[in-house]
This record gives sequence, structure tokens and C-alpha cells, in this order.
Amino acid sequence: MQIASLESERKSFGKGRADSGSKLQMITHDIANNEATVAQMKADYARYEAVVQRDKDGNPINNLTIDSCRLTDEKNMGIHLQGLAINTNTNRRYQRIGEIYGFPISIISEPTVVDGHESVQNRFVVEGNLKYKYNNGFIAMSDTHAACMNFVNALEKIPGIIAQYEERTARLKADVPILEGIMAKTWGKEDELKQLKSELAALDRKIAAELAPKHDEKDGEEVKPDTRQQQPAKVIEAPPSAQSADDKKSMVAEPATPYRTIDYPTRSTPRAIGL
Repeated sequence: MQIASLESERKSFGKGRADSGSKLQMITHDIANNEATVAQMKADYARYEAVVQRDKDGNPINNLTIDSCRLTDEKNMGIHLQGLAINTNTNRRYQRIGEIYGFPISIISEPTVVDGHESVQNRFVVEGNLKYKYNNGFIAMSDTHAACMNFVNALEKIPGIIAQYEERTARLKADVPILEGIMAKTWGKEDELKQLKSELAALDRKIAAELAPKHDEKDGEEVKPDTRQQQPAKVIEAPPSAQSADDKKSMVAEPATPYRTIDYPTRSTPRAIGL
């Protein structure tokens, strides 16, 4: 039926429009978060760029300091960091261990399971407006130089992270006009559906009227046909005409007075005597 098809189409259109609205809301939220994150990272990197020292090849010079290590040579600091990675347990709280170019360095202990046994693993982060990690926060356990360079490398990665966020935000923004266009659309067959429904309702009323029982009306009451078996008409004859008393008397039989009949004999007839 065309009406059912149009209603299904309208329902699909409405669902698609609602889905687009939800997606647009989510994308708008993500864009705002990404732009805020980029702004924070740019501020941190500007702060870092203002103080970082580089060698003749442009590589950053490591000015790491560790709060609990009195030795400042790279080898001993590396060994100390590796010891912290093995022996520290902060119970999931960030704990400061030093700094680099004015940015605090913290360690956090997270529970894990190794070979079926519960254990902890320690990650290191550099803290600014955001927390930055290099090698996912794990320091090199076999190279003291790499262990010490972990934190300056985390700050050096900021421009690359900014680029990733900006690229992701650009892709999200490209979807916004498409979704807004979908949200601005209206279903173009609403009038057609209304017309079909109106015609159907009129047809239903017509059919109902034709199927309704017919009534003969007299004085506002239904006159039902007499279904009883027809009886032959009764013939009523007029009563006999009134008769005079004399007529009635003549109609009444009375005993005859005996009389004698005298027959006069003829020649050939014998005499008979009647009583």
C-alpha cells in the first residue's frame, strides 16, 4: 500500500535525521575538545621552546634533575631512574621525582598481571598543562642514556602531537556541513501522505455508509415489514334483510289441522277416504 510505503519512508528519514543530529553533536563536542587540547599543547611547547638549549645540530641538551639523586652525571641518573621503575609503588597516584626545563617529572604505579601474578608497572610523565609521555611512559632499562633522554624527548614530541590533533579536527570539521545539510532537510512527501490519508478516510466513510442497514422511517420509528403468513381475507356477508313478523310466521312450520279431503270419484277411480 502506498500509504504504508510512505510512512516507512518517513520513519527512515526521521531516524536518519536523528542519527545525523547525534553525530553532529558528538563531532562538535570532539572539535571543541581537540581545539582546547591543541591550545594547551601550544602553550606548553612555547614555554619549552623559550628555555630549551640545543647543540650545534639542533638537538636538545638534557638538563634533567632528579630530586632523590645526588649525582648528576647521566649514567648514575639513568641507573637511579631504572631503580625507581623497578622499586616504586605510588598506588596509582602521580608522584614527583624531578624536573626538566622547569616541567615537573612524575612517576605513577599501575597494577598489572605478569605470568599470572599481580604486579605493578611504573610510567614516567612530564607535566605541563597536559601530561606528556615518551615510549608510552616506560624508560629504557638497558640504556642509561636513553633512560635519561626520555623526558626531553617527550617534550620534543609535542609539535607532532599537535599536528595529529589538528589533522583529526580538520576531518571532523569537514563532516559538519554535510551533517548540518542533512539536519536542514525536511521530508518532501508529507503533503502527499496527508492527501492519501484523507482520501482513504473518505473512502472508509463511503464504504461504511453503503454497508449500513437501510431503515424506513414513519413518525421517527422504524417500520418493520410483517413477516407473518398472510391469511386469506375474511369475507363478511351482510346479514339477511329484516323480515316482517308475518314472513317469519310463514316460515314457521305449524301442525296442520286435520281435514277431510273428499275426492269425487270418477268412473274409473275407486273411492278413497282421506283422514
